Amino acid sequence: MKTGIFHALVLIAFALCSFNVNAEIKLHGKHAQMHMQCDTCHGDTRPREVPDEQVCLNCHGSREDVKKLTSKLNPNPHYGHSDSQPCNDCHKQHEPSVLTCDQCHKFGYKTP
Repeated sequence: MKTGIFHALVLIAFALCSFNVNAEIKLHGKHAQMHMQCDTCHGDTRPREVPDEQVCLNCHGSREDVKKLTSKLNPNPHYGHSDSQPCNDCHKQHEPSVLTCDQCHKFGYKTP
């Protein structure tokens, strides 16, 4: 009897895990407003892998271009040691973005 319950629980757990893996992953922010498709950023990679930063820069320009876009902010969050920080440290597309600068500083910017 205990073996039957165990097998039933294993089957239920497997079904739930399979459901979650195939569940639709939501896109947030401007990319969602633009109705972008997964392959725009992920290409042929597995959807759960973070795309290479160059994928971001293909649309958003070089790091220098991004610095210019935020040049009116004081301080500019894209200037300084952010050159070595990957875009996706702050900018998330499938969950809320975070301002990692605020771990040490208190800029309080809203991160898109």
